[in-house]
Amino acid sequence: MTNCIKSEFYRVFHTKSVYLLTGACLLAALLLNVVLWVMTIFEPDFPWATTKFSLSMLESAMYIPLFLSAVMGSVVVSDELKHRTINNSIAFGLSREQIYLSKVIVGIAASAVCLLVTEAGLIGSGYLLLENSGLAYTLSLLKGTAACVPAWIAGMAAFVSLYYATGKESGGIWSWMLIMVAVPAAVSILGMKFELCARLSSWMLYTLVSYTKPNEEWLTFSWSTTAGFLKCQEAGIIGISLFVVLGILAIRRREL
Repeated sequence: MTNCIKSEFYRVFHTKSVYLLTGACLLAALLLNVVLWVMTIFEPDFPWATTKFSLSMLESAMYIPLFLSAVMGSVVVSDELKHRTINNSIAFGLSREQIYLSKVIVGIAASAVCLLVTEAGLIGSGYLLLENSGLAYTLSLLKGTAACVPAWIAGMAAFVSLYYATGKESGGIWSWMLIMVAVPAAVSILGMKFELCARLSSWMLYTLVSYTKPNEEWLTFSWSTTAGFLKCQEAGIIGISLFVVLGILAIRRREL
């Protein structure tokens, strides 16, 4: 298992994809703050050139990293069923379970690097270029990140699992969109009329990471309360467990 993880680390971190994804995320974070800073040149009293606005932009869009988790899952699997590179791992004596778990573990590590680089760039450039709104908004972003990390891991594991279940990268993408986005959206709509659907929707990952509600100061998120924070963590862990089981079953049954 250790050798399998090492080989996956070597393969993933010696390809351009993970660096391109990380670079794109970092560039987007830096551009946000640069644009806000440039606006102050033309309008000195521009009200949104603050760390409050910049950091809250990411915190109010935690569904974006959920989508990016599927992209990272695609980077990890590298369409190995199509190219039959998985057969080399099996011929080397690795079990299918080891192959699947090593990809999830390496995907988590690669995602962590991307997340740390992006948020460090966003926070650092925000304090450098924009008006400092106080530490509270940085802590709020970090709290939101901690709340959503299990959901993002579940999203990445979901893509890897659905890839092996469908046998195609396109199949993994469309089934991921159906399960992770379309179904929660439909259940949320039904929740406006049926109480059971409303309760079910409140535990779905996409609903949790995308929920925002205006308050007197700015926004309220799913993780703003202690109970909500724990709910995000629990839902994410449940999602990870379900998708890992699905992935192991799918790779066991996949004909190679």
